[in-house]
Amino acid sequence: MTTEVDQLLRRWYLGQLIVLMGAALLQLLIIQNGDYFATVGLLLILLFLGGLLPVFETGTDYRDWPRFRRFNHYFQAIFQFMFMPFLLMSLVVMLKRWTPLDEQGLIAVAFFYLMWLFVPIGYVTMGPVKSLLGRILLLISVVFSGLIGAQPTFMALPLLKAPAVFNLVSDSGVLGAIGFVVTVGLLATAWGFHWPSWRLAKKADWHWLVLIALAGVAFIIWNAFGVGETWRTTFTQFDFKLQALSWKMFLGGLEPGIAEEWLYRFAVLVLFLKAFEHRRHQLDWSVGLSSGLFGLWHLTNALAGQSLAATVEQMIFAASLGCFLAVSYLYSGSLLVPITIHAGVDIFSMMASGSQTMTKPDAFEWQTILFTVIVFGLITIFFLTGRRRQVMQAQVDHQLRP
Repeated sequence: MTTEVDQLLRRWYLGQLIVLMGAALLQLLIIQNGDYFATVGLLLILLFLGGLLPVFETGTDYRDWPRFRRFNHYFQAIFQFMFMPFLLMSLVVMLKRWTPLDEQGLIAVAFFYLMWLFVPIGYVTMGPVKSLLGRILLLISVVFSGLIGAQPTFMALPLLKAPAVFNLVSDSGVLGAIGFVVTVGLLATAWGFHWPSWRLAKKADWHWLVLIALAGVAFIIWNAFGVGETWRTTFTQFDFKLQALSWKMFLGGLEPGIAEEWLYRFAVLVLFLKAFEHRRHQLDWSVGLSSGLFGLWHLTNALAGQSLAATVEQMIFAASLGCFLAVSYLYSGSLLVPITIHAGVDIFSMMASGSQTMTKPDAFEWQTILFTVIVFGLITIFFLTGRRRQVMQAQVDHQLRP
């Protein structure tokens, strides 16, 4: 990261912190008549002072209070990714009351700014984090949830009235996915990693690229439209009716295709590849661990009301699909390949079923999941051997090159 860009991001972070924290304090002093200033106001001031520390830190600063400074980086990342949308909402409410600006226009500007709000926060608070575990946990639990939930968090309190289309875009998380790509991409640059390529690798054999494409398309069709209930009919009976052909389902499937692939097939995978850079089984460990985390992460769907059995099935399915998506990316050299497959799986399954959650699986569905695991496992092993592994290793070595 050049000195000019570094200073620009720090100034952006500082100005943003002053404006949003200042607006919240003004709300307490003027609109709330200072009733809660002694408690909430003091807390905001302390948080503001803690947020200032990372802006002015240099490498030599860690000689003084190193544990506190490391703790503050984690704490500020967690706090700001969770609560900055609320502070932005407070600013919009204040502008709506004290200026003649249109409320819907303010909300539209805020929605757009929420995509970039976390760019300086991620760089300043998380850039100095060196721990592999710390980076992965922050990316999965803080950055992802903060950005994908930014617009819904902004609209969480009934203080602003937005048009229905705003709520549609907000609930889909697609704007957060765009912001996630930019924020994590810049953060990866700060950590010394290259952005993924969008082009197909020149060394990749087109025969195996066609195999990846055919496997992806076949699974998308079978997963979304297959209606067979026995092994005799599961590959022959299809119903191509879309129960919910809507923007809600399309955007709801597009968001994980973009954000989850950028998280697990780029950020998390490259962190593992770097950690195992000098190990014999670098590719195997990286693919397996990143895909396992991808599967485990779907446990959170149980909190949204999905049945435990459906969630366990989804976790197993996601881990096996993650392995296939990982090798499809590493071999093809293009992140567009797993993004397209993942988005296709989610979009068509949601539109075909008319639901964004999975139902409780029956005995035959468990058998088909086992079949899926075996097929994706065999494809993964196939690409991790022979000439295909050499192509993948060359891609990885290039990406990790300083």
